[in-house]
Amino acid sequence: MKKWVLMLLGLMVAVLVVSCSNAPKKESESTDKVNEPAAKKIIGVSLLKENDDFYITLKKGLQAAADEFGYDIAILSADNDEMKQDRNMDALLLKNIAAIVICPVNSKGVGPIIKKATDRGIPVFTADIAAEKGDVVAHIASDNYQGGQLAAKNMAQLVGKGAKIAIVQQPGTESVKARVKGFSDEAFKQGLVIIKPYLNGKDDTQESERVANSVIIQNKDLKGFFAANDNMAAGVEAAINSSGKDIVLIGYDASPAAQGKIKQGGAWKADVIQYPFEIGRITILSIDRYFKGDLKPKAGEKTIIVPVKVGIVNQESLSK
Repeated sequence: MKKWVLMLLGLMVAVLVVSCSNAPKKESESTDKVNEPAAKKIIGVSLLKENDDFYITLKKGLQAAADEFGYDIAILSADNDEMKQDRNMDALLLKNIAAIVICPVNSKGVGPIIKKATDRGIPVFTADIAAEKGDVVAHIASDNYQGGQLAAKNMAQLVGKGAKIAIVQQPGTESVKARVKGFSDEAFKQGLVIIKPYLNGKDDTQESERVANSVIIQNKDLKGFFAANDNMAAGVEAAINSSGKDIVLIGYDASPAAQGKIKQGGAWKADVIQYPFEIGRITILSIDRYFKGDLKPKAGEKTIIVPVKVGIVNQESLSK
């Protein structure tokens, strides 16, 4: 009899244990996933390029601010190739991104690339270079028009009223267009004579040297060059040095290499300086403000413009 009682008791205990183990867990017992940190929002980036000092520094600003504000960031480079920038967008859209930053290869042609993101409800921001088409929340960049004005004022101080000046540019980007317009508008006020059409340096040092050589040969009284970035300025400098003429060069970007040339006291007299780290940092800050509802357009403003200061460097300022 005792044996049967013991067996019955054992069976009852086993059933109780199984039923308890299968019972729904209380909320306090299933908090593992609740206590896991929420996944960070991912910001996707397609840079114009990443093989020069400006974009290397801009990239650092993006990364530092993303770390500061708690975002993951995926950064790709278009390497000055519009088709590659389109592929960049396709690759980033596979990453469940919360926002896109794009530095357009082609301001006019970037619209369909931007549309791929906005069609999915993903906000797009442009940095450094603006987009002429596409739904963009905000554009964060140096005040390039002001930078061109600074360059023209410095040129006028160096060469004087009535001097003939050539401009080496890269058509197709809004930032360069603004620099050139700022320079030409201010040059007119300062009494400088601008050679037209503007020279196309194609953002290439060798091509810039070639077109600068040509204009030097054709204009014996040429007194100065304004190059819309330092890649092109390096080519112009080589052409000036080969000519042996006293021609002033002012560039744009103030890369470390450019600053070194200016310090040497040759033809390269000054550069407009941008602050690419700040452009990157302020871009992420603007996205953070947008997510929090603090970044809103003014009345009638389609794209919010977030300007970043510029300055000028010359031999005097660099020697301080």
